[in-house]
Amino acid sequence: MNADRLCAHVIQLIHVPIHIFDGNGKLLAVHTDHGEQQDVFSCDNSLIQLIIEKSRGEYPVFFQEPHQILYGIVKEGDSVYVLGPCCVSGRGAEASAHLIRAHSMDPSKPYKVPHLFLNDFLEAVLMIYEAATGRIISREELLRKNFVNDEMIHSMRRHLSSVMHELRESASVHNPYSQELREQEAIREGDLDALNRSFGESFVGRYGILSPDPLRQMKDMAIVVITLASRSAIAGGLVPETAFSMSDAFIQHIEEMQDIMAAGAYARQAEIEYCMAVRELTAKKDRQNPLIIRCKSLIVSRLHSKLSVKDIAGQLDITPGYLSHLFLHEEGIKLSEYIIREKIEASKKELVYLDKPLDEVAYSFGFASQSHFGQAFKKYTGMTPKTYREKYGIRQ
Repeated sequence: MNADRLCAHVIQLIHVPIHIFDGNGKLLAVHTDHGEQQDVFSCDNSLIQLIIEKSRGEYPVFFQEPHQILYGIVKEGDSVYVLGPCCVSGRGAEASAHLIRAHSMDPSKPYKVPHLFLNDFLEAVLMIYEAATGRIISREELLRKNFVNDEMIHSMRRHLSSVMHELRESASVHNPYSQELREQEAIREGDLDALNRSFGESFVGRYGILSPDPLRQMKDMAIVVITLASRSAIAGGLVPETAFSMSDAFIQHIEEMQDIMAAGAYARQAEIEYCMAVRELTAKKDRQNPLIIRCKSLIVSRLHSKLSVKDIAGQLDITPGYLSHLFLHEEGIKLSEYIIREKIEASKKELVYLDKPLDEVAYSFGFASQSHFGQAFKKYTGMTPKTYREKYGIRQ
């Protein structure tokens, strides 16, 4: 597939405009699905020239504007492929306002800068680069070529030397690694008593300084603690997708907190949640078959869809019969029943903590109707979803 044809497909996936210019800045083609929107490049010819000057053939390059507005530039021969602008910061309104001001766009006409995740943007740039040039480069190498230079390395090493010097001058030491090991081992084993003992240990030394701002320091420390705990929980048998999702939720909440002491307490409670999740596992780590772990990860990631044994077996590239037999042998429960059970367990949390209508909860977990959801829920909990919410629901 040539690069031009690939652009037509990429635009349908990420909805970010792709312009193709010649070496003089003349527009050769444009791919976009924002038909009525203004085109940044048609409003500011100097932006085209700036990007043409930055283009190079050895590897893709990036041009950045304020508010994390990115352009990806791929050059091959006399053609320059420009992917963007797009926003990767989540502040789309601010990014759109900046582009309108900076490039003489008409503020009375509609314009909304596309937003997407950074990794998706990088992958799209790499696909176009490979199709256009026939060369392959990894995402990590691309970032290094664009942003790692002698100045960055010198700055990194200089700052490291400065911090090491200050530590030696003050005779400071960090918290002992042995205490950290005991903490993580407790989570791996699901040993809540051992985890609490590790919390109470006294030691000489202090935790590292990650930020001069006290609140940011506590948030960063909490993120480190939660990340380590998630990996220890995975090592203890927790399904990776579950551990990662818990980490996402915990860290998102940490970022919203404004109380230093509360953030520290939250991080410790997150460790406890991981420890309890490991402890509640029905199967020990040494019994976890890698295929079963992959199967559970798929189920966790797709609880909000209609799952079948056939679907999962297809994803794992094995027969439904073999997967059903293996799952029953390893877990002591039919795979179809396990799927329903996991859906019910997840729905219980939504009933308790989210104020969503019952039919919406039912449909979000792939049940055909609220009645079907109610029957399955009562089978596993002994009560209807409505009764469960009334009994355990958290009132705002």
